[in-house]
Amino acid sequence: MHSFSFYKTSFWLLLFMCSIVEITAQENPPIPIEVEVRTSRNLNFGSFTAGSAGGNVTVSYDDQRTVDGDIFELNFGQPVSAALFDVYANPGTIIQIEDMGSYPLINQDTGIEIQMLINSFSTGQRTFVTQAPNAQTPNEVFVGGTLQIPPDNSGNLPGTYFGTFTLNFIHQ
Repeated sequence: MHSFSFYKTSFWLLLFMCSIVEITAQENPPIPIEVEVRTSRNLNFGSFTAGSAGGNVTVSYDDQRTVDGDIFELNFGQPVSAALFDVYANPGTIIQIEDMGSYPLINQDTGIEIQMLINSFSTGQRTFVTQAPNAQTPNEVFVGGTLQIPPDNSGNLPGTYFGTFTLNFIHQ
């Protein structure tokens, strides 16, 4: 009888240990991904003149202007600058920048249009991972572009041009 009591005690002890070891856990919910983008500075190509052969004026994401073709830089007027967007998101958020192709810039006095392309990003690519230490610190994204000045413009281009472009910041 003594050995039966030992097995009975061992059985209850084993059952008690198994019920204590059984622990269940629920996975934490995912961190909500919210992305906010604010425009801090506009893209500005500065002042230049265009000859009859046309050409391109490019402003890179680091504010460097280059010209090609029959374009001559002028160093007065508005300063050259890349656009600056402040992107607020959780650290490590993957963001893809999408644009809509070319955008018309219009001379408000004459209605003449020239085309602008967005083609230069400080992130190196159109897809990047946010690096700021928290969602309250902006990830600065500088954006540059190119103006395409048409040939045979017959001197009709002088003036100030305005336009907008749309970038979608898509989080993954």
